[in-house]
Amino acid sequence: MHDMAGWLILGAAAIVGSTIGGVAGFGTGVIMIPAIAWSVGVKATVPVLTVCMLVGNSARVWFSRHDIVWRVVAAFLVGAVPMTMLGATLYTRIDSVWLSRMMGAFMILAVPLRRWLAHTGVTVRLHHFPLVGAVFGFLSALVGAVGPIMTPFFLSHGLRKGRYLATDALCTVGAYITRAIMFRRAELLTGPLVVTGLYIGVVMIGGAWLGRRLLDRMTENTFLRILEALLIIFGLQFVLWPSR
Repeated sequence: MHDMAGWLILGAAAIVGSTIGGVAGFGTGVIMIPAIAWSVGVKATVPVLTVCMLVGNSARVWFSRHDIVWRVVAAFLVGAVPMTMLGATLYTRIDSVWLSRMMGAFMILAVPLRRWLAHTGVTVRLHHFPLVGAVFGFLSALVGAVGPIMTPFFLSHGLRKGRYLATDALCTVGAYITRAIMFRRAELLTGPLVVTGLYIGVVMIGGAWLGRRLLDRMTENTFLRILEALLIIFGLQFVLWPSR
């Protein structure tokens, strides 16, 4: 992806995705998956997404660093790091068509699963987070981003506002660093892909700012409906017409 049209499409998707994420608290990564897959190919999607989401989440960590709940981060990463390594290893060996179908299926299933998790009323305790981290690490390494189904677990532990944003972001950064190392060793994360990921990450900063401004004009439910509709549309496209 070297033409101007490709850069503009990635930039526009980054603005839309980070705007929705800035309001709903998640969704940035899954919105970016179709645009990245179209621009650089399915196989390069998760490596590029790893870089751009590292930029965005690192900024969230820094701005809310005083709100981090360190014990949750530690428990999460105990499970996330080894399972991220396993998931990334499998990712390097799966055919692009099947990766496309897996991403599409996850997008579609994320809608009812997120709703169910948000209304179960289950209390997530500290000793549950190694398992939460293991699921996150494994799935995110295969399908790119699993924010829509991971958010309820952090909220169920009682994390709110800055404590939720900072803790979730640092957990994600830890898992994504592991992912980046694995992809780099497998030669899936090349120099040009790193540049693409950094470009998307920088553009996302503007979208996050825009999201905070739109929050006063549109309800969170409106953004959630937009996100769910996009997940289903793109998910069906990936499943029915898998990309390479």
